[in-house]
Amino acid sequence: MGMKLTLVGLPLGNIEDISLRAIRTLREAKTVICEDTRMFYKLWQKLVNDGHLQTSFSGRLMVVNDFNEAEKVAWLIDQITLAGEAILVSDAGMPLISDPGYRIVKEILAREGTVEVIPGPTAAMTALSVSGLSADKVLFLGFLSKKTGKRNENWKLVKEADGITVILYEAPVRVQKTLEEIQAGFGPETPVVIARELTKEYEQIIRGKISDVLANLKPIKGEVVILFRR
Repeated sequence: MGMKLTLVGLPLGNIEDISLRAIRTLREAKTVICEDTRMFYKLWQKLVNDGHLQTSFSGRLMVVNDFNEAEKVAWLIDQITLAGEAILVSDAGMPLISDPGYRIVKEILAREGTVEVIPGPTAAMTALSVSGLSADKVLFLGFLSKKTGKRNENWKLVKEADGITVILYEAPVRVQKTLEEIQAGFGPETPVVIARELTKEYEQIIRGKISDVLANLKPIKGEVVILFRR
């Protein structure tokens, strides 16, 4: 039996951003691979409350995350093969973009299965569009490693480039450290943007020279995207 996996983009935080195709695909889904069942059921209930879905989810849920994907991929492929098709969602945004799923997609393609995508928002591109920085050449680093050696490898990669906008994700507790590293490596005049809680009630966009942003930085909460121009 062949197999099909559909990647479904979900809202970053505002439920009104979900597409009609995504709603239809969720409604028809019998097998769903998600990061966290609690987040999936929360999304589903919002869609029920808004009238997009009429009943509770009655299909099968399977969980994959950054910690178990490598060890579960063979089992998941077997389950998708048995089911015939499945959908893959992240907690928010697009699957595989700094989220699990790459190994599953790679294995399905290797077995000549079908992979379909229903596009949705990503924090990186949403932040870029509102940043005011050029989008002609972009380097997306995802989440920087906590390890100094790997972080330095990323900064070296950026230094070897020129005329690019760099996009990365960061945990709130490490925002100041990362900004300090950017300033040390690329100078106090470096234009930087911090995009926080995109599409949500407390969305905030901070723009300016990195020296000014650091000087006025207050404790940050929520999902954070950092952009700067090299």
